[in-house]
Amino acid sequence: MLKHGYTYSNEERLLDGKVQLQLRKSIFYARIYKGEGTRGYVWKSMRTRDIEVARQKAMQFAAAIEWKKENNIPLVSPTFSRVLNEYVAVREAQYERGNYVRGKRKAAGQQTSVYNLYQIKRKAKFWHEYMGSTQMHKVTNALLRDYVDWRRDYYHRMKPEKRPRNCALNPADKTLQDETVFALSVLKWAAERGYVSESKKLDCYYKAERTTARPHFTQADYAKVIDTLQARIEAATSKQRYMREMLLDYVLVARASGARVGELNNMRETDLTEFEDEQGRRNYRFAVDGKTGEREVVLSADAAHVIDRVLARNTAMQAEWAATAQTDKKQTNRKQAVHGNWLFRMADGNKIISLVDQFEVVPLVWTVWRLS
Repeated sequence: MLKHGYTYSNEERLLDGKVQLQLRKSIFYARIYKGEGTRGYVWKSMRTRDIEVARQKAMQFAAAIEWKKENNIPLVSPTFSRVLNEYVAVREAQYERGNYVRGKRKAAGQQTSVYNLYQIKRKAKFWHEYMGSTQMHKVTNALLRDYVDWRRDYYHRMKPEKRPRNCALNPADKTLQDETVFALSVLKWAAERGYVSESKKLDCYYKAERTTARPHFTQADYAKVIDTLQARIEAATSKQRYMREMLLDYVLVARASGARVGELNNMRETDLTEFEDEQGRRNYRFAVDGKTGEREVVLSADAAHVIDRVLARNTAMQAEWAATAQTDKKQTNRKQAVHGNWLFRMADGNKIISLVDQFEVVPLVWTVWRLS
């Protein structure tokens, strides 16, 4: 029998040996066997030097373990960050396997496109910071509900010089809704894998109270945009010329195809197919991949020459881009974007992530583009 003060053995068994109480460096710890079909023990510090208090806490610990077993709750609850990292890793593996079926969205289980993966990682960043260290069994609807206020203040709490470029200081209602729905998806995934009880009802998410339809802009507005972009090209230096020409063609193709910004950013030259339409006009169709999945987009025939111009410009820039890639490899260890055969590229040949800074330097273009 264990007695405080090291008088007897440094361990004591309670409840017919189911619980073992041990004294380690003057602090009592309780150990409980996980049970049949499992391996190892569950340990917990009693945080006391008093033997009577330790016994009482050990009995409470044993009762809590039995309750978890009866309710199929994990005996050791992982943190939300650990579960979130596993979830992201699974979605990355899905993307790497390429099980994203053309024209189908999750028809045969969860699938992940490059757009999905980008959004998953973006949302995960906020949830890691908000409740990453919280154990899964402590996640509640109240905690999910409080995320909205925390998220709204996120960039306001940050010093202006520390804020990411082009960040949205005040997140849109739809953004908050998407991010809270994402957390529920992670929790559902965790329940399916036994990290949290499936009987625990977690269903709190932010529902957008208002939906603002994006107004259209007129043909006159569009003409002003194109005139402004062309005027900027004429006034460009040799260093500025590539980006300004690319931006004009980017807008022209977006308008002539109806492709989304994310789809244009992900488009490769190999996604283009040249064909002749019913009227004998040469044209292009695109295989694009965005938030609605993969689909085929046909360009307006009168804009085919824009694609020709983009391809010719890319060919002319190949040598310069290859030199840039080699220089980047030697001078920096930071991760570089892949120099793939993107249709639209930044001046260094890398994939486009965002063109917001390009639009913002031209107030008229940015104002119209935000509404599109």
